[in-house]
Amino acid sequence: MEVSGWKRSLVYYADWALKLVYVNILWLFGSVLGLFVTGIFPSTIAMFAVIRKWLQGEDDFSTFMYFRQVYQKEFLGSNLYGYIWAILGFILYFDLQFFRQFTSLWSLLLTYFTFMIGVIYVLCLLFAFPVYVHFQLRPLQYIKNTILLVLSQPIVSVIMALAFYFPYYLMIKIPGLLPFFCGSLIAFCLMMIAMKLFNKLEKKAQ
Repeated sequence: MEVSGWKRSLVYYADWALKLVYVNILWLFGSVLGLFVTGIFPSTIAMFAVIRKWLQGEDDFSTFMYFRQVYQKEFLGSNLYGYIWAILGFILYFDLQFFRQFTSLWSLLLTYFTFMIGVIYVLCLLFAFPVYVHFQLRPLQYIKNTILLVLSQPIVSVIMALAFYFPYYLMIKIPGLLPFFCGSLIAFCLMMIAMKLFNKLEKKAQ
């Protein structure tokens, strides 16, 4: 018997909620499996890849098998990619703290400049994983394209920031959601917006 109206909407959203809970559990398990140090990046890439498939309307695949496949295939590449971003973040943080120690005009200007670069860096992190799972590039090309996206799409970048903030705020206010949606809900929101942008850019390129 086919449901309609509000019941159909309820089934639709319940289905998505269950899928996000499941992939979130896989993400946590994959992160712990690599002791977080080597597991967090391949697990995050695998989670984004699964969500990307769902957003493309693909449901006829084993979530667990596909997650494991991406996790294993991208284990080295995702760790290299993730730690490049981590090192860049550390350098920016170190520079910002260093310049803040001085009171000269040049130090003040360098502090503000580094802070602005840091804002761009944070926005780049929101695009980093969607770009990785959507395109086939080399690690440095991923980073270059991510930076270009942020600089060329400031409005979308702000929307991405909000797409990160609202799920984060929701889970802070309702801590009981954390074990079930802490990664997947944010990944879903970011991937959904990023894919709309990617599709728009690909249509323009054609």
